Amino acid sequence: MDYAENDLLTRVGPGTAAGETLRKYWLPVGLSSEINSDAPRLVRWLGEELLLFRDEFGRIGLTEPNCPHRGASLDYGWIEAGGIRCCYHGWVFDVTGRCLEQPGEPQDSTFKDKIMLKAYPVRELGGMIWAYMGGGQPPELPNYHFLVRGDGERDFSGYVRECNYMQQLENALDPVHATILHGRAVHGFPAAPEWMETPDFNVTATDTMAYYVARRQGPEPGTEWHREVAYVPPIMVVHHGGSLPGDPLAEMVDVAWRMPIDDYTTRTFTLRFFPQGARQRGNEEKQARPKPPPLMRGTRKQYDMATIGGQDSATQVSQGAIVDRTREHLGHSDRGVIQVRKLWKSVIETGLRGEDPPNLIRHAAQNRLVHVDVVERLVKAGEIRDHVPSVIYVS
Repeated sequence: MDYAENDLLTRVGPGTAAGETLRKYWLPVGLSSEINSDAPRLVRWLGEELLLFRDEFGRIGLTEPNCPHRGASLDYGWIEAGGIRCCYHGWVFDVTGRCLEQPGEPQDSTFKDKIMLKAYPVRELGGMIWAYMGGGQPPELPNYHFLVRGDGERDFSGYVRECNYMQQLENALDPVHATILHGRAVHGFPAAPEWMETPDFNVTATDTMAYYVARRQGPEPGTEWHREVAYVPPIMVVHHGGSLPGDPLAEMVDVAWRMPIDDYTTRTFTLRFFPQGARQRGNEEKQARPKPPPLMRGTRKQYDMATIGGQDSATQVSQGAIVDRTREHLGHSDRGVIQVRKLWKSVIETGLRGEDPPNLIRHAAQNRLVHVDVVERLVKAGEIRDHVPSVIYVS
């Protein structure tokens, strides 16, 4: 990979190829539980400084952070009068950026009708806050079943990692690293048995996703660990798509979004949805394992190498804020990494041609219920080998 291609894939600010492609989608910008009507919050997404607030009516706004009057930060403003009131001269803006009040101006003045605060469309779905940061008519916000269902529980987690988002996306389709990095016994505590053996795996890329299907020897003769993981553009990784409502086997959903804060920092939003009747993980064959004590490693920056998060952070962050891919030497085991890059590059090029990139939904009829059919399961040898991961629009 040359420098120009590396920049194409990784730079996300306004006007960049990847940044403008990301702005064509609804993107996660927070959790509903994180923002209330007590005070606004400064946030940073895709290299833009923004203000996130909830008005007294419960509506969410994502706007530029400075008042267009004299430039004071709205981070110090008051949530009242139907929006956010600047603490400096009291101008009020609603969640759409419309100016509602201008104290100090003549009572019959129409000046406020000429002032707009830059604001992005925002919606809440499934306990998450979504924003459309692009231009033109927004597409449909996908009704992923794990976001719209009411027959289960949602468990959110996440973290901020000091590296470019691509270093996390491409890691998702690298099953060999799970054996080497996560499959080592630490302090005598065994790793997950489903990771300890180097897998036999295939990688496939379609127009809508790239995925691997990996097989490892199971705990009993005649059994196998069957694991599928998919990268779904623009930034979603599906470790387990779970079961749809009414399926006889209730299985959990395990998904993550690698949302760029800027070129050098990424926030991961992780959601696990447990349908009613699902076990803790949705996979009864996976047993809880004892947690080893910390193993801190690193000279300049330390990570806990006894945890998956610490292991992934150590490897991804130590590559550099944006890894120099011109110096890599990729092998046969890296074919999933290669497919993630090829697919995202294809998505960007589609957007540059002025066409809709994949996984955009323009018609409400298509958006009744969306399912990413990705499975992880202990199976009998040879079972479900013909399963093909896909995005399903349930009619």
